[in-house]
Amino acid sequence: MAPPAEVVEPAAPGPAADDAGEAEAGPSEADRAAAQAAADLAAVKQWAAERAAAERAAAEAAAEAAAAQAAAEDAELERARAEQAAADLAAVREWAAQRAAAEQAAEEQAAADRAAAEEQAATDRAAAEAARAEADRAAAEQAEAEQRAAEQVAADRAAAERAAQQEEQEQQEAAERAQRQLEQQEAAATAQRAAAQQAAERADVQRAQEEWAAGRHSAVRAPVGDEQRPERPRPTPRARGASAAPATGRRRAAEPPPDAGTAPRPAGRRRRTALVAALLALVLVVAAGVLVTLRLTDRSGSTVAADAEQVPDAVLPELSDPGPVLTALGTDAPLPDPTALAGVLSPLLAAPALGGGLSAQVVDVATGQVLFDRDAADPSTPASTAKLLTGLAVLTTLDPTDTLSTSVVAGSSPGQVVLVGGGDPTLSTTDPSTDYPGAATVADLAAQVTQALGGQPVTGVVVDNSLFTGPLTASGWGADDAPSSYAAPVTATAVDGARVAPGESQRSGSPGTDAGRALAAALGAPDVPVDLGQAPAGARTLGTVESAPVDRLVEEALNASDNLLAESLGRQVALARGLPASFDGAADAITAALTDAGLDTTGLDLHDASGLSQDDRVPAHLLVDVVRAAADGSADHADGLLSGLPVAGYDGTLAERVVAGGQAGPGSVRAKTGTLLGTNDLAGTVLTADGRLLAFAVMADGTVGSLTAGEGSLDVVADALAGCGCR
Repeated sequence: MAPPAEVVEPAAPGPAADDAGEAEAGPSEADRAAAQAAADLAAVKQWAAERAAAERAAAEAAAEAAAAQAAAEDAELERARAEQAAADLAAVREWAAQRAAAEQAAEEQAAADRAAAEEQAATDRAAAEAARAEADRAAAEQAEAEQRAAEQVAADRAAAERAAQQEEQEQQEAAERAQRQLEQQEAAATAQRAAAQQAAERADVQRAQEEWAAGRHSAVRAPVGDEQRPERPRPTPRARGASAAPATGRRRAAEPPPDAGTAPRPAGRRRRTALVAALLALVLVVAAGVLVTLRLTDRSGSTVAADAEQVPDAVLPELSDPGPVLTALGTDAPLPDPTALAGVLSPLLAAPALGGGLSAQVVDVATGQVLFDRDAADPSTPASTAKLLTGLAVLTTLDPTDTLSTSVVAGSSPGQVVLVGGGDPTLSTTDPSTDYPGAATVADLAAQVTQALGGQPVTGVVVDNSLFTGPLTASGWGADDAPSSYAAPVTATAVDGARVAPGESQRSGSPGTDAGRALAAALGAPDVPVDLGQAPAGARTLGTVESAPVDRLVEEALNASDNLLAESLGRQVALARGLPASFDGAADAITAALTDAGLDTTGLDLHDASGLSQDDRVPAHLLVDVVRAAADGSADHADGLLSGLPVAGYDGTLAERVVAGGQAGPGSVRAKTGTLLGTNDLAGTVLTADGRLLAFAVMADGTVGSLTAGEGSLDVVADALAGCGCR
């Protein structure tokens, strides 16, 4: 804006001018001053306005400049921030990469350390197992040698006894043969004498007849007046071979012709004839007894031989049903004295192999009297004796005649079939089963499916294991327990007890898939896919097979200590009680079943149904209560529990466990074994030497030394119980 115009002030007029101006009457000085002031004011206002406008413009320019500067600064700040953020991100990424690398290196190092530790542990374990196996083998060899020696002694003694018995029998038979020969010789001599006497008698009769005939001839010729002697009637001829006496097992002596009766006969001759006839009859009776052969008749009505001597008045004894070989156990046998029994058992239970923490109880089955008790209320590791609890729960919850079903239904696509597991691990790939008598077979199931499909090819097999829930192994199972030679993952579907092959001990890690493959092979489609899944709702049933009865399965589980079969049966108890078919459900169901049976379950803590878990705890008195409930009949339908117990020295897990030269009689010890690392248990029944039935349990969960040492110590205890009168 231009500066305001300079104001020029006029010079002051002189007196003359003033006077002239006034004279001329022009604008006055005041007017001019006022005008000038107005002009100056206007100029000032214009200047002020221009200046204000300039200031506004300058302010606006300054504001615009400031805004531009601020925008530039903000942009710079943002750029700086972006650069910083990028730098920070790059730094973070680099740090993260470094950390990831460090963590990976640490993980690799940890993995290497773990692998080294596992390898070392495996090496140590293998060495320990090898040492233990070697020790067990040595102990087993020693025990086997001792057993062989004892068996040889027993065999020699038995052979000597048999030889003596055979010699005595031969001597007796020789004496009997000599006696029979003497009797036969005497009979023959008697018969010869009788025949000679009969011949003489016949000669006498013949002579008498001849004499009578001669006399008659003379009488006919002699005249007697008008009378003549009437003729005697002629004897009636008999059919050839006809018997002259009734068939009563003996024959009468031949009678002389009637004609001869009229001939005179001396009295001495008549007596001799009667004596000969009686003697001949006696000889014939003896001969008949020797020669008659009896032929036993069967129930179809066959008769005796045609040439046998007929004896119409003989009566055969009536046959009836045989009486029982095993009668009810009596209660009149002497009861062991508790003090005497303790004196026998206490030293045996102190065996070093049994270690510490041992508990035991012995109870009389008939009366329930406790004869021996050592910490029987303290819970201990039951190992496989827990199967006694499972067995009683099964038999009292289910009907012993119940069976387990395995079915095949149609799948969701054409040709697809679904194998639906019903919890029967005994389903067999062989016919008959190699491992389970009476088991259902895959062949039978496949035949039903083939018929139901009507020629439709099989395109796939699905295995439905949904009946069982939860984990496949229980808490307390070792990492190497399933699969192993004694256990497998518990699934609702399996074949051959989950064995890798029938008759082998090693179990499979995929029982369900194995069952599906077995079915596919039996259906003639071994190459079709086999998958795990579930059956479609409402699917058509193509085939069903049934297991052996439940009581037979319980016997199998106990006798062979079959862990998978016991776990499967435990889940059946859970299903019957509306509980999940899992390890926990089975444990809860078994506990509830024992409580319902009236047993005290205080201290019972189960984690599976087989006893394989190291976490299981059972007091010894409960094992005894279970055995007694089955033995005295107080638990309904529980007799299968006793029949499934292994018999010492005969079958099951006690087949090879017998004390050489021991006191127990054959079959007197029937018990369930229990074996884990550091645990040896034995529970069952013993029949004493006096005939008293006892229920017992010995639990040692702190054993030391070899496995055979602990088992042998328990066997000695059972043998002492069986041989102890203890009065």
